[in-house]
Amino acid sequence: MNLKMQVTPRSRETLVAAACIAFCGWFLMKFHMDAANDSETQAYVASLIASAAHTSLSTDATGQYAALAPYVMWPFTTLLQPITGAYLIRGLVFALLVLGVALNALTYVWLRTLRLTWLTSLVGLVLLSTSAAFAMQLRGWESDKLLEPILFLLAVLAAWHRRWPLYVLCAALAAANRETGIFAPFVALVASDPNTNPLRTLARRPAFWLALAFCSIEVLVLRQVGPAPSVTPWAYAAPARFVNVLGGLCLLPVLALAVGRAAPLGLRWLLYAVTVPWLVVVLATEQVDQGLVLLAPLAVVWLAVSLLGVEAAIRTQSRLGIRRDVARVPEAPAAR
Repeated sequence: MNLKMQVTPRSRETLVAAACIAFCGWFLMKFHMDAANDSETQAYVASLIASAAHTSLSTDATGQYAALAPYVMWPFTTLLQPITGAYLIRGLVFALLVLGVALNALTYVWLRTLRLTWLTSLVGLVLLSTSAAFAMQLRGWESDKLLEPILFLLAVLAAWHRRWPLYVLCAALAAANRETGIFAPFVALVASDPNTNPLRTLARRPAFWLALAFCSIEVLVLRQVGPAPSVTPWAYAAPARFVNVLGGLCLLPVLALAVGRAAPLGLRWLLYAVTVPWLVVVLATEQVDQGLVLLAPLAVVWLAVSLLGVEAAIRTQSRLGIRRDVARVPEAPAAR
């Protein structure tokens, strides 16, 4: 007897989503490597391997510490070194591919966790990949910039599902990865109890204070150990540069601020009370370039809030359209 496999709509959606996630991860790697400078790439990867071998603190091009980047790159180059002489460049290729797929997969899980539809979530991946590809045109080989949104997404998913040990671990890793990881503990705002003030709920969570203590200590210690960053404060606050960054982010920060009321209360607090100071700190202490250092708030907050606002507007217009159609239904003529 022949058995025919029936593909359910849910299975079809899963397959399409997996294919989109894989393609977007590959696209990020391919788009960057096509325009990358081989000598800069080799120098960067070699410095990371040297840091891992000597357990020294790694830094990015501006002198900001990036403590986890060497240990992300080291497994790939170690596995490829016996196979190929170009193990430095190919190690970066595989690292970017894995990080890109992980970023898109976790973003998709986060958007679906917020009950966004399947198709809207995939559109979100397209927006995220477009913004990330634009941002990675400058210093895109710095793997700590891709690792940061991954750790933030893991932390926010752990907080949403009340997996507090995992939340504390991911927040601590985010602070070890980059200085802006100090904001990672605040993603627990999304886990606020219904009908309660998110700040009060957050203040009553021991996991938040534990994560904040770990992150603060890490940032203070690593800043003392590392060199002084060579960054011109507020250089990218100039309108011409800032507009370039906003354009590269597909205007999602502006759209998110405009439709923030559509987001859940905890995510709304994260949008207004955390990402705005976060942006100010980045402008004052980072070399923003084309938005590479803003991928974490983009993936966790701005993208999600924007898509929630779009779906809320569509639902509202649909209800209004149905009401207008009902109002226009002609009445039957009176009997004579």
